[in-house]
Amino acid sequence: MASHPLLACFCLLAWGWLALCSPVKLGVTFETRSSLPILNLPYASYRAAQYREKSDVYVWRNIRFAAPPVGNLRWAKPAPPLPETKLQDGSYGPKCIQSAPNGLNLLGPGNGSPIGAAINQFLGGIPIPIFSGGNEDCLFLDVYVPGKALKNPSTKLPVVAWIYGGAFAFGSKDFTAPDLLPFYDGAGMIEQSGNNMIFVTMNYRMGSYGFLAGTTMEKDGQPNAGLWDQRAALQWVQDHIHLLGGDSTKVTAMGESAGASSILHHLVAQGGTLDPLFSKAILQSPAYQQMWDRAGTVEDTFQDFATLAGCKGKGLSCLRAADPEVLLKANTALNLKQLPGTFAVGPTPDGNFIRQPPVLELALGKFWKIESLVISHTADEAGVFMAGSIQTDAQFTNFLTKLFPNSTIAAGINKRVEAFYPPVNTPGKKSKYPSQTARYTDFIQQSCFTCSVRYLTEAFTPSKTYLLQYNPLPFAPFNQHGSDLLATFFSSGSTPSILDDLAGFVFPLFKGVSTALQTYFASYITTGDPNTLRKVIHIPPMIRWDHPKNDKQSLEGVLEFGALGIGMVSDKTNEKEPCEFWKKFAAAVTVLGGYAPPGEVVQQDWVQVEGGDGASKNYVGGN
Repeated sequence: MASHPLLACFCLLAWGWLALCSPVKLGVTFETRSSLPILNLPYASYRAAQYREKSDVYVWRNIRFAAPPVGNLRWAKPAPPLPETKLQDGSYGPKCIQSAPNGLNLLGPGNGSPIGAAINQFLGGIPIPIFSGGNEDCLFLDVYVPGKALKNPSTKLPVVAWIYGGAFAFGSKDFTAPDLLPFYDGAGMIEQSGNNMIFVTMNYRMGSYGFLAGTTMEKDGQPNAGLWDQRAALQWVQDHIHLLGGDSTKVTAMGESAGASSILHHLVAQGGTLDPLFSKAILQSPAYQQMWDRAGTVEDTFQDFATLAGCKGKGLSCLRAADPEVLLKANTALNLKQLPGTFAVGPTPDGNFIRQPPVLELALGKFWKIESLVISHTADEAGVFMAGSIQTDAQFTNFLTKLFPNSTIAAGINKRVEAFYPPVNTPGKKSKYPSQTARYTDFIQQSCFTCSVRYLTEAFTPSKTYLLQYNPLPFAPFNQHGSDLLATFFSSGSTPSILDDLAGFVFPLFKGVSTALQTYFASYITTGDPNTLRKVIHIPPMIRWDHPKNDKQSLEGVLEFGALGIGMVSDKTNEKEPCEFWKKFAAAVTVLGGYAPPGEVVQQDWVQVEGGDGASKNYVGGN
C-alpha cells in the first residue's frame, strides 16, 4: 500500500490543476532590484531566504518536495506536495525525527581497556541535543544558486545533489548551526567552481520512520521509504532545477557515509534498471550495515518496533494511527536496544527496489551505468564505532551470534568469520591481532566500510573511477570517519563561523587542504574531470589525479590527502582478499535464506541448497 488512494489522487489532481490554471509565471522573479527573488513552482512560490553578496549566491531554504509523510502516508512512498497559495519564506522546515545510535566511540583508543570501555559506554548514554527532536513533516530541500544563473535565463549550470550521512538514524540537510559548523553549506564548492554550479541538499526519513522493512512492510507498507524520499528530491531537481538555471542532464549525486551508501543503493535499484536520476557521483566513505534476513531478523525488528509503539500484533494500520510521541519514544528505544556499534534499521533488500545486497548486484553487472565515480574514504573508518564493549574472544563470538541470522550459525558461516578474523587468545598459537579492538576494527572496517570502494571500482572499471584517501594527520580524530566533512564544507568569508578561527589560528594549512579538496570535487562536478580546475601553485600543491589500478592485492594509484601533502599511494585498507571474503559471505547468506533473484544467483561454494530453485525460494517481489 503506497499511500491512501483518495489522498494520493487528490494530491495529484490538485497539483496538476494548479500547474495548468495558475496565472503565476513559473521561474524566478524579482519584485524590486533590492528584494530577494521569488521562485514560482507549479504548487507554491518561495522567496529566497538569503543573498550572500561576497560570493554572489542566493539561498532558498526549506522548499517542500513532498507532502508531510504522516497518517496514511507513514511508511509509504512520498506523495507530491499540496498546493500553497501563500508566499513561502522558508522559515518553516523541521529536520526529520532522529536518535543517537548505541555505542559510539567517544574516547578514541582509550576505550581499548575494560575501564575505558565502561567509561565510553557511560558517556555514550548521555543525551546529545543534535541527536534529538525533529518532526515527521520534514521533507524539504535547500538550493544554493549563483547570481549569474538568475540573471541569464539561458544559463545551464551543472548541479550537485547532497545526501547527508548519519547511520540512517540522525542528520539533516543543515545538520549543525550555520554560524558554528556550516554542514552542509554549498558555498565553498560553488566558490571553487567559479560560481559555475548549483548545490541542492535534502532531508529524508530516517530510523524506524524511513527504514523499517521485513515481510509485513513488503506486504502493507513501503520498505526503504527513506531511499524513496531521496528519489523524490532527485525528481524535484529533474522537474524544476531549470527554473533556477540548472541543467537536469548534468546532476552529480554526492554524499558521505549513509548518504554515500544511499547513492550505491540507487545505482543497483531494481537490479540496475531504474534510472537513479543522476549522471555522476561522489561517494565519501560509503558505509552501511547489511540487513540479511527479510523474513527472519528484519521482520523481528518490525515486530519489536510495533510492540514498543503499543501495536503488538496489530500491523501497520495501528502504527499509521499511532500518536507521534509514542512513535518517537519507540524509535529511540529501538536504537538503544542494539548491540553497541550496530544499528536496528538501514537499507534492506526487499525483493524489488533493493533485490539483494548491492555487492552481489555489482558482481552480476546489475547496476545503472552512470558516466563515472569519485570514491573516497578516511584512513580510519571504523574507530568512531569501536565502543570498546568487546574485550574477549567469547564476547566477539557472542557479537557475531547476535549480528547474523541463526541460519549462518547452523551452516558454519560464523565459524568462517572467526577463522578469517582469528581469536586473540588461542593456547599454543600466536594471533595476528594484538587485541580484541584490533580484531574488531578489521572486522567492522572491511565488512561495513572500505570494501564498497573496491566493489564499485571493479564494477565500473578503474577507467571510470577516481579514488581518494583522506589522512591529513595519522591519528584520531583527524583521520576518522566523517573528518573529511570539515574540509568538504569549509567556506571562508561567505559563511563566517568557528572554522575561520580554526583555519586562522589552530590549523594554518587547513584552508589550503579544504580549497584543494573542494576544487577537485568542483572540477569533477562541472567538467567530469577533477583535474581541469586544479591549482598547481597552491599549498599543498594539487597534483594530477589519475585513475587507479586494481590488479594487485591493494588498490594502486589512490590520491591521498596526507600529513606531508597530496600524493599517490597504495591503499591497503580495502585489499582484495578480505573484500572477496565478504562477497562470498553475502552470496552464501543470501542463497541460504533463499533470497537470491531467480536466475541471477552469485555463485559460491560455502553452502549448498536443496532443489534447483532453493536459492530463490523466499525471493518475493515486494512492493
